[in-house]
Amino acid sequence: MLLVLKLHNPRTPVRKGLAAIDWLGSALIIGATLQLLFGFEFGGVTYPWKSVTVIALIVFSIITFAVAFLVEKYYAEYPVIPLRLFKSGRNIAAFGVCFVHGIVFISGSYYLPLYFQAVVGASSLLSGAYLLAYALSLSFVSAGIGIWMKKTGQYLPPIVFGMLFLTLGFGLFIDLGSRVNWAKIVIYQIIAGIGVGPNFQSPLIALHSGLEPRDIAAGTSTFQFIRQLGTSISIVIGGVVFQNGMQRQYPTLLAELGPKLADQLSGGNAAANVGLVASLTGEQGRVARDAFWNSLRDMFIVFTAISAAGLLISPFVGRRKLSKEHTEHKTGLQTLARRDNKESQSEPTSEGEKST
Repeated sequence: MLLVLKLHNPRTPVRKGLAAIDWLGSALIIGATLQLLFGFEFGGVTYPWKSVTVIALIVFSIITFAVAFLVEKYYAEYPVIPLRLFKSGRNIAAFGVCFVHGIVFISGSYYLPLYFQAVVGASSLLSGAYLLAYALSLSFVSAGIGIWMKKTGQYLPPIVFGMLFLTLGFGLFIDLGSRVNWAKIVIYQIIAGIGVGPNFQSPLIALHSGLEPRDIAAGTSTFQFIRQLGTSISIVIGGVVFQNGMQRQYPTLLAELGPKLADQLSGGNAAANVGLVASLTGEQGRVARDAFWNSLRDMFIVFTAISAAGLLISPFVGRRKLSKEHTEHKTGLQTLARRDNKESQSEPTSEGEKST
């Protein structure tokens, strides 16, 4: 990039550059995101879902997001997330696919090793090796789809294809079971990886095809923020479903394993004591593995349903013809200011005519 990337990059004084940053909008979006994640994290584990703490965090996160929306629309001169990105239904669909993809794909990377360590009995190192079927398949498919899109100029088929296989793959994970079956483990991971690979770049290409050059950077950063928000929420959702599932099975664990082991394998303690499950043998080991698998299965059911929602959204991304022509976009505050002035001057007047 250092050798070949050419950008029109006018120098901006540090003071003007800092003043142009959307500090308030950024702070509100970060604050709202943290409140939402803490609310999900605490719910049902640290505090009951109906507790004041959980309800307040979730409600105030929604309020803070609403305030951030108003700031981005009416106050910020150069908003960190321009709302014009969401004027197109196709753009919204691309963001939706990105969000669902982020939620589902990271759950495989994060929770399949938990399955390998707790149910299969693998070490942390081996659990990473067992994940290679998932990691390699998504990597090769992602690279292949990039080449295919470059040659054909089409991005919608990979999006729909990816969401279809993603739903199928995570649906098959529900059938893994507490008894180790290596054929299922490898084949199901490959199918899920084939579904993950296409949607790393395809929705972003779809988004870029509908944006003006000046919005490419903001659109890309918004896309990545939505993906990161999805991955963060995914870990929280998976943790909540898993911990609640283990807590639900506490009476069975108490009766079969005794209070000491049951306390170590219930609620928020379960994932931290995954090594304990692998060390248990005989009937105790079977009971513990079955409990872990039951909770993981509930989690895979949730992620399959989320992926199915993404599959339903994916056709609405639509088709646009990708252009091979390149138009240089001039960056800098002066360019942004001139374009904003042109837009404000071209808005319809009260008589319904456009000003000149």
